[in-house]
Amino acid sequence: MEQNKFRCHFTVILENLGGVFWFAIVMLISEMDSTVELIGLLLEGKATLLEVLAGIGIVLAIIMAVLIYNWIVWAKTWISVQDEAIVIERNLLNRKANTIGIKNISNINMEQNIFERIVGTYKIKLDTNSATTADKTDVKIVLSKNMAEQFKQQVMLRMNEECEEVLDEKVEYDVEYKAKDIIMHCIYTANPISVIFIIAFLVGCIIALNSINTGAAVLDGIINILGSVIAIVFVMGSVLHSLIRDFFVYYNFKARRKENKIYLTHGFFKKRQYTIAVDKVNAVEMVSPIFSRILGRQYVKVVCIGVGDEENENAMLLLSEKTDHMKEKLSLLLPEFVIAEPDIIKREKKSVWSTIPGAIFVFGICITTLVMINAFNEIEIEEMWIRILIATLLVGIPVLYIVSQILNFKTCGIGLGEDVLLLVQGSYSKTSTWIPYSKIQELEYSQGPILRRFGLAKGTIYILASMIDSINPTSYFKLEVFEAIHQRMLLRKGKK
Repeated sequence: MEQNKFRCHFTVILENLGGVFWFAIVMLISEMDSTVELIGLLLEGKATLLEVLAGIGIVLAIIMAVLIYNWIVWAKTWISVQDEAIVIERNLLNRKANTIGIKNISNINMEQNIFERIVGTYKIKLDTNSATTADKTDVKIVLSKNMAEQFKQQVMLRMNEECEEVLDEKVEYDVEYKAKDIIMHCIYTANPISVIFIIAFLVGCIIALNSINTGAAVLDGIINILGSVIAIVFVMGSVLHSLIRDFFVYYNFKARRKENKIYLTHGFFKKRQYTIAVDKVNAVEMVSPIFSRILGRQYVKVVCIGVGDEENENAMLLLSEKTDHMKEKLSLLLPEFVIAEPDIIKREKKSVWSTIPGAIFVFGICITTLVMINAFNEIEIEEMWIRILIATLLVGIPVLYIVSQILNFKTCGIGLGEDVLLLVQGSYSKTSTWIPYSKIQELEYSQGPILRRFGLAKGTIYILASMIDSINPTSYFKLEVFEAIHQRMLLRKGKK
């Protein structure tokens, strides 16, 4: 394959149809009656084939136009591995060439959706160490299994790295999760709002069933609540979707460490295979959503380029675990981050003044709403559940705000380790981010007039990652804390 030009697998043409295919299906279904009528006339000899095709000609024309365009793009796009670069050439009206330095590649990942499994192809995803493209995959190439293996081997040899046979299903992994573990992970990390919806749905069903009269009025009662039940079921479907989706995303989750690489594989409908270079890991996050935090559990994410930079993609390293089990498994996959936790410097109590504007806003909204309700006396709310709902919101929102601020004071902190910075954030949930000082790209902190009066500052730590993970805001700490981080950054940068 060296220096020989090649194309993506031709099935990429069908994959690129994407939304156009589903648009055509919807159009055909919406015009099903007319299509069936035309076909009936054709069979009866009352219409010609040309007339039938004209009836569905718009849909066919759109499909053919997109198909021809994608075929031309595929035929005119060539890929080659030349010296120390991957070159992608597209010779359409304007010739374009994209050259990617192999030394700049941070990750080579592989992926298979259901269609690719059927036709026997793999999607290779290349990511580079670039902040400008950290939120997306730089290059996607669809190849047959054999060509995908050869291509990856060629690239990794030029990166002076060993090519692990991750496509081999017989490889033994250090960490594996069974279906039961994945289900429990979905439950432990569930959104509290989703759980509230589920409980409310069950309670509502019980109340509705008990309210139905017996005898001849049973049918009328069922009809009266049927519309509400359908609406609730629809809402429940969207709520449960995230839980079910996560199960299929992390199905058959496996991870292993070999030398300076971590190999991950998971997925049911879309099988993902990641190769993570340990030296490209810029941070590790230990996340405890509200239920996990109550039960003393957390899951682990890695922050790096190439994993978690696309929609429905998550840089998961370990699923929900108890603390002891998590450290044991993390020591197998990423022992570099299994270190003694430094003393945590808590958020300064003087920063309580910073919560006053938010409190004024929340309480102001609630009071304004109450005044408006009392002002419109002509609006009589007879339904008791609406009254309870309004009262709950007017009281609950301020209470939740106060509780969240109290929990934020108890949670937020900074740990100044020798080589790694520990940043703890959250209110109801908790996120502990371990960042080596050498991986910090920028430290920014500022003081307003009030903060300067109390000797406090608030900062932001930037690392190389996707937009969401690259920005790590801190809470309010003494100015000396940020100066200490700055000094440690300079010291570690000087050693590189």
